[in-house]
Amino acid sequence: MKNSKTRKIKQEIILTGIPTSPGIASGPAYIFRPFQLNISELEIKVEDINHELDLFNSAIEKVLRQLENAQKSSEAYYQDQFSEIFESQKAFLKDPILINEIKQEIQRSQSSAAFAISKILSKKSEYFINLENRYFRERAYDIIDLKHKLVNALLGIDVDYQLTTPAIVVAEVLSPSDTVNFNRNFILGFLTDKGGRTSHAAIMARGLRIPAVVNRYNLSQVLHDGDYLILDGFTGAIIINPTEETRKKYKNKKADFKKFEQRLYKEIELPAVTLDGVRIQMLANIEFVHEVNDARINKAEGIGLFRTESFFIEQQNMPSEDQQFSFYKQVIEQMNGNEVTIRVLDLGGDKILPNNEYQTEMNPFLGWRAIRFLLDRPSIFKAQLRAILRASAYGNVQILLPMISSVDEILKTKALIEEVKKSLLFDKIEFNPDIKLGAMIETPAAAMLADILTEYVDFFSIGTNDLTQYVLAIDRTNEKVSKYFSTFNPAVLNFVEATIKAAEKKGLPITLCGEFAAVPEAIPILLGMGLRSLSMNPFSIAGAKKIIRSLKLSECEKLYQDIKNYHTADEIEKACSSFVKRQISDLQYLK
Repeated sequence: MKNSKTRKIKQEIILTGIPTSPGIASGPAYIFRPFQLNISELEIKVEDINHELDLFNSAIEKVLRQLENAQKSSEAYYQDQFSEIFESQKAFLKDPILINEIKQEIQRSQSSAAFAISKILSKKSEYFINLENRYFRERAYDIIDLKHKLVNALLGIDVDYQLTTPAIVVAEVLSPSDTVNFNRNFILGFLTDKGGRTSHAAIMARGLRIPAVVNRYNLSQVLHDGDYLILDGFTGAIIINPTEETRKKYKNKKADFKKFEQRLYKEIELPAVTLDGVRIQMLANIEFVHEVNDARINKAEGIGLFRTESFFIEQQNMPSEDQQFSFYKQVIEQMNGNEVTIRVLDLGGDKILPNNEYQTEMNPFLGWRAIRFLLDRPSIFKAQLRAILRASAYGNVQILLPMISSVDEILKTKALIEEVKKSLLFDKIEFNPDIKLGAMIETPAAAMLADILTEYVDFFSIGTNDLTQYVLAIDRTNEKVSKYFSTFNPAVLNFVEATIKAAEKKGLPITLCGEFAAVPEAIPILLGMGLRSLSMNPFSIAGAKKIIRSLKLSECEKLYQDIKNYHTADEIEKACSSFVKRQISDLQYLK
């Protein structure tokens, strides 16, 4: 570990951050600062513009080599689990629009390549970081990382990854290559100032089973090497200079969790069957190819929700039909014949393309998004439908339509699908002619029309995140009103139950794929409503199966009838929590 002057914090300090990877980490801090230059230090005028352009081209090539080496190292240790993450970073560096923008800045301002890179990429990262959507905010950190890598390459600065003793890595932000370049045997945990659950570093931390927390207090600038830390990847607690009593408490919690995890994964092969013999289908939600491995490890029976918008956004430009086909085909083939439900492009609201396809709207969540956008852009929609249909020749594929609010949207989509099928037949390209079409129930209109919609689609998927937002008229990305956002609200639960009953009456398959599916307190009431298929984050499956195996369906049905007498979300959630706690003692580790 590098040497640095440390100072002792005299008393225990407890802070609360954002947990991004479960587990308990304890040990000394290792402060990682790969970039310590200020943009103003790079602002120098140059006379030889062509020389700066050459330096910029060389820096791109150097960083591409660094990413390729990190990717090869990752593949050697972790197979191809994280390859897609590195591919997305490399694609960003190969984007001709971005490259030309930086070159034009060098020429226009006659500034150093390092300054132009820092200026342009800082602007881009600021744009993303100010967006409401969590996923896009976290893409800003990828841009910041590439800025640091390019400037370091230009200035000949080599980053020190010499972690030689076990420690908790503390950094402003960590990139995928940073994560891979450290000696895995010495990483106890990750504590970053920025990021979130969908950041690439968090995805990798979960895949590598390393506890991680985001602190939001700029601790990378406050802490010193050697400061003793405890990270709680379940609650987000960060303890600096813990007392002996606190160390003992978390040592016991870590040991308890390890025993619980061992028991949990010994049972991973067991089916999700209630105590009275009712089997529940367990599916996974994914948006990246590498997550298929997570789904398989956690014994998902299929992919209940394959989100496609992240692929579009990370490509920087609209991906071609062939690129999409290759992307979908990888997932389908890796699922070995198990169900893969591909949701078509769900853009708009808090998810936008970085190519000015969208214009600012007063109410983006009520505006031009999802199926509305696709039907207005038939060329984009048909390219995606062709790619999905082509990929359907390689496995068990279904198409899912987001944000449905009318029968007309389904009929128009079916007409486009027929057009695409005819074009594929004309081109003599194989596809599944009987591919199933489903509707996401995530608007009040769709829930109220559920009985009618069963006549037009082959299956339903309930998206509780948006359904809750629209039923309660609460923007789920607005922190000012987030305390009012609860899927336990009886109005939301009534819509969920009505949808389940409509599907049941018609014999239509129905899955719930919102985050609510993995909430321990929600599982018994969903089963009590009649739901028999859940789709969730792959890492939540083992815990959800454990809960299901501890429940009696008859008791779940009684619980749901009982909570119909409650009028507030808080009452319902407390009743469900008490019910689950009586069935399983280790509930804290399943959050």
